[in-house]
Amino acid sequence: MNNKLFYKIIQITVFTLAVMAQPVKAEQHQVVFDPQSSTQRVEFEQQITGNEFNDYLVSGNAGDILNVTLTPSNLSNNFNILPAGSNEAVFIGSIEGHYVKHQLAKDGDYIVRVYLMRNAARRNETSSYKLTIMKHVDDNLPVKTMHPSWDSDGDGVNDCENDGSCDHTIDYSKARPQKNQ
Repeated sequence: MNNKLFYKIIQITVFTLAVMAQPVKAEQHQVVFDPQSSTQRVEFEQQITGNEFNDYLVSGNAGDILNVTLTPSNLSNNFNILPAGSNEAVFIGSIEGHYVKHQLAKDGDYIVRVYLMRNAARRNETSSYKLTIMKHVDDNLPVKTMHPSWDSDGDGVNDCENDGSCDHTIDYSKARPQKNQ
């Protein structure tokens, strides 16, 4: 093998490893609503580049409604909503859009994660964005309740959704019937 070619391959490999070794920059923000305000609303204006992402931690109760709106300068900039401690999103912005009115399934902390899709992240693109998060109880929406027996893994999602066996005739607010053995 030609020495110049060998050294060029080594240089490219070292450069690639150096780029891959760079840590992903992630910022976490605690969303605190003003308890004196009738509108539980918080806005953030920030920017991300490449593989960076920003997490916004929101505490809520079952039945609370999260209205989240993302106004990005780059259309590859999206957000997901995840229960804290879970990698399974309850809302996926790249599929569902830049706005959601999401009713929380259970009490706890939720993460609104703002990120660039891989196509833009690989090109190290930047996006400025405005993120608006509102939390309220919508008296017009029935509070969805699910008996804990329908959520064996505790992720806030009915087990039937994971295995595709949901049945609209079943009352999921009541305990799951025991299987005969």
